[in-house]
Amino acid sequence: MDELLREMITPPAPRRDPARRRRLITTVAILGMAGLGMTSLVTSAIFTDNDDTGRSGITTGSVDITAGEDASFTLPPGNLAPGDEVVSPVTVTNAGSLALVYDVQYAATSSDAAGLAGALSLDVFALPAASCTTDGVAAATAIGSAAAPLAGTPTLVVDGDRSLIAGAAEDLCVRVSLPEDLGNAYQNSSADIALTFLATQDPTDPHRTTP
Repeated sequence: MDELLREMITPPAPRRDPARRRRLITTVAILGMAGLGMTSLVTSAIFTDNDDTGRSGITTGSVDITAGEDASFTLPPGNLAPGDEVVSPVTVTNAGSLALVYDVQYAATSSDAAGLAGALSLDVFALPAASCTTDGVAAATAIGSAAAPLAGTPTLVVDGDRSLIAGAAEDLCVRVSLPEDLGNAYQNSSADIALTFLATQDPTDPHRTTP
């Protein structure tokens, strides 16, 4: 009887369930792993690294053509007779970094009322300076010609897209001729001829390094 009363007053402690405890530990472990996985995902989304392989210092090439100052023609009074001709060498240089092609324009102007420019003809030859003589051009074929009367506005005389690689040069020889039947009205007259060189980058291969 005393033991019964003692049990009713102080009940024995409940028995622990080992299986339940294992389940609880397993659950906590799973939650812990899930938390680790979430941390890993979040870390992957935040910590990033970029590698830029772009190049710096990109520059463009240039097209730059120059011609010698001896390309201007002045026919002084009394120096030429009907049927004469005057020649002048011109060196054309590609001073740029790209291969180019060029054409040549001329413009002729008379210095007085006689209008000598209207009686002149013009021829351009691809000849070295040493061969730029009246005899030298007589044996050569012109790469461009303009018959009288010469135009007073810029007009193409060489329309063959002459080609020059970067740093290269080409010698031209320009001939201006007076007709044999030039009349007395042209005595003591003069004219000027200006040459213009029109250059563009080579449309087929601007990086070409061989002629």
